[in-house]
Amino acid sequence: MGTTRPGFTIGDATPQDLAACGDIHRESFSQAWEDGTLAAMLKTKGTVALVARAQKPADHPVRGFLMYRTAGPEAEILTIAAARRARRHGAGRALLEEMIRRCLADRLKEIFLEVDSGNEAAIRLYRSLGFAKVGERAGYYRHGERTTAGGGETGNALIMRLDLAD
Repeated sequence: MGTTRPGFTIGDATPQDLAACGDIHRESFSQAWEDGTLAAMLKTKGTVALVARAQKPADHPVRGFLMYRTAGPEAEILTIAAARRARRHGAGRALLEEMIRRCLADRLKEIFLEVDSGNEAAIRLYRSLGFAKVGERAGYYRHGERTTAGGGETGNALIMRLDLAD
């Protein structure tokens, strides 16, 4: 079952969508997952992948995706990414709103995520949806190239939570 948001239709990812999701992940993250990782993760119990499709798919219908898993009363966002041309157009918000809707329907109590402390746009989006910082992991993300001798910059991971309980 999918929902429609202005400009996007949100629904479950199909096996045919995974190549496009992989491309979006690679263009979005310097430490992108290897080919096959998305498919392998999706086979894990409790893991769900949502895609944002353009309502008028001219050349590339998948504009973004979100992968999350549930365990007990909580969900964890594993990754979320939007294609460059879909950023700041609502794909990420639409994906998050659909995930939250599903988690509420499943009576989950909370949603967790990690975000690079330097990703101000994502942090603003998460806060606008009610997520709050509950922790931080120092030096969690690597930026740029890193050699075996070290080097490269690191970024902290903010741990954020959305409380879904009444």
